[in-house]
Amino acid sequence: MPNPTTTNNYLTLATTRLGKPLWTSGAIILTSLKLPFWLLYFLPPQLRQHPKWTYRQAIMNELMRAFLYHSSVVEVRTPLSLEPAAEKECFVKLAPQNKDLYRGLLADATIQPTVIGGTWFPSPYSPSTDSAQNVVLYFHGGAFVIGEGRSAVTGFAAATLAQSFKAKVLSFSYRLSSNPHSQFPAALQDAITAYQHLLDQHIDASNIILAGDSAGCTVAIALLRFIADNRELLPHPLAAVLSSPWVNVFAAHDPAYALHHHNPATDYVPGNLQAWGARTYIPDHADAADPYISPHGHPFRTNTILWFCLGGLEMLRDEGIEFAESMRREGNSVEVHVEPYANHAILGVGNITGFKPETEKAIGRAAQFVLGGRR
Repeated sequence: MPNPTTTNNYLTLATTRLGKPLWTSGAIILTSLKLPFWLLYFLPPQLRQHPKWTYRQAIMNELMRAFLYHSSVVEVRTPLSLEPAAEKECFVKLAPQNKDLYRGLLADATIQPTVIGGTWFPSPYSPSTDSAQNVVLYFHGGAFVIGEGRSAVTGFAAATLAQSFKAKVLSFSYRLSSNPHSQFPAALQDAITAYQHLLDQHIDASNIILAGDSAGCTVAIALLRFIADNRELLPHPLAAVLSSPWVNVFAAHDPAYALHHHNPATDYVPGNLQAWGARTYIPDHADAADPYISPHGHPFRTNTILWFCLGGLEMLRDEGIEFAESMRREGNSVEVHVEPYANHAILGVGNITGFKPETEKAIGRAAQFVLGGRR
């Protein structure tokens, strides 16, 4: 039986300047050796992780898990540039405007509001011509440690949301806890900055829809809680579309947390990714069970319409449904959609994992529910 101390030492070494390229090279070689086996093994449908899955879905599930596992071992950094780059005129800098918004738990001594970047899809918002349009504020996933709001990462989600809601989409890059001095409440500060930016463009809150995946949903839920707790500061948005929300961040401190869930074979999210995210996101001085950090078990009342989407074969399914139902019991307008054979976060990566048609159908249902229930 492997010695846990020895294993931890190897994993710690993998995060050093020398260890990262060595581990990365080994991971590429190992995955390249496994790939031919997967290509053959998953040919018969009965050998796939689920017999209803396509060949592509089976292969991509393994490749995604390998990529995320090894990325978490070396703790890859995602630098967040404020340069327009490929996004050109669609890129916008979002600066904190009203310091009074960042109060209470957001008034952190070391984590301060700062300028962040965002990308408009499919084109920049124009107050003169787009004022009657719906606007979606998109929160990308990535366990708080990877991802950004650029088109290469969030283009599929943004295009799907824009088409279904007939909307402009602003996908913003909140600070990642894998980078220095960016743990909680940095992402929530950035969410408030992005939301206030929309309001400053004279976009009515009744036309704003929040949407997110996984950890992005955690931040979006925290924003809704902040608005509910400080009703005099910010208006409620129309709706929130929450795809595979990660609501029990507290429990993910333990890498074995993922093993206690249903569907570990049909979900690509490795336990070490969740553990890395939880460890870096939660400050040492904070209560890991704080409702703003880990909303599971802490429902609240909001005027915002809530639409939840869970994959029937993802690990976060049960906790996501439990949280959604607890929010319904608070008197909120809630709908829960379970995509029966999907895994995690199809809005964000369904085009990669092979669930593009399911994603488009699901978000179409979200639009019908949200726009049909507009208050």
